[in-house]
Amino acid sequence: MFSSALLCCTESCGCLYSLLMKEATFWQLPLPYLKVGYLTAPPAGNPIAPHSDWRRSEFVLNHEGLKQVNKVDQKQLSGSPSGRLQGATRIDRSLVKVDVPDIVSVSACADLTLPPGAGLCIDTIHGPVFLVADTWVSLDGWLDAICLVYTIFARGKSDVLAGVITG
Repeated sequence: MFSSALLCCTESCGCLYSLLMKEATFWQLPLPYLKVGYLTAPPAGNPIAPHSDWRRSEFVLNHEGLKQVNKVDQKQLSGSPSGRLQGATRIDRSLVKVDVPDIVSVSACADLTLPPGAGLCIDTIHGPVFLVADTWVSLDGWLDAICLVYTIFARGKSDVLAGVITG
């Protein structure tokens, strides 16, 4: 489990969070990320692999993008008392990585070529990235978080988000 920080959104601060989260007073963040959780992904380089080849693995979302955590980092994460990765996070190029500036659209999808579950399509300038969440509720959380990060990026406030989630 990641340590959390409380992010206050009040109208008096005039920040982007106030605009986006009018009804939310406090948000728990899994620092140093905006969202952490599991998604099912295809093997590297084979987005149309048979369902049996897709694997459930941990993903992290921060101000830079969505990244699949490799198994070495997952062991470091689970072995850490604070729940944080020890040292720098290594992102293997063969793992799924979607940079925020590359995102064109994000949507739920019910494509029959995907494994069972709640389909997630992230359309990027490099082509679509398909992932599968365990449940539709989990998918809603990923959609909301990715849209929030993209909206902050599009408004030129990524540095503010980076400051909040990286401490």
